[in-house]
Amino acid sequence: MIRVARRLAVAAACMVAALPVASAGAMPPTVEVMPFDEIEVVAPGETLVFGTNPCPFTITIHHQGTFVYTTFFDQDGMPIRQLVHSRDFTETYSANGRSLTTKSTNSAVITIDPTTGDITVTSRGNQRHLIVPGVGPVLAQAGHFLLDGNGNLIDVSGLNIPAGSEFCAALSA
Repeated sequence: MIRVARRLAVAAACMVAALPVASAGAMPPTVEVMPFDEIEVVAPGETLVFGTNPCPFTITIHHQGTFVYTTFFDQDGMPIRQLVHSRDFTETYSANGRSLTTKSTNSAVITIDPTTGDITVTSRGNQRHLIVPGVGPVLAQAGHFLLDGNGNLIDVSGLNIPAGSEFCAALSA
């Protein structure tokens, strides 16, 4: 998630920089639908969601779905906020011929400080819920997450179950 959050923040910054400057007056929000399909390979000890990959093997994550960006502007036509929500977004974690898939239904608000240009990302909802029958959740994040423009976690409230030994066992051969 950290890598996805960073990419989301970078994509938001790029979108903001590329937006045309409007004339003074009220400018209605713009909406952009962006398909997202990315494969991420995470070696042992590398960043995995809000922690590190605890497994002694590499995990492959396939992120797939659509992001819908709604950009809001101030009276001068400068972008000040984006609301981003996922549509039909899944994450599939794979290793050793096994996989776990989750559906993400979260939304995020990207706020741009008009003075400094600093970005914060506030994410709410179910980000992921990997459940193994007979075991329960082995990786889950749901609730309220606040990140800086680089994808660094500032604050969290809600469910936060990092990957651990049960996650690794579910993906072991």
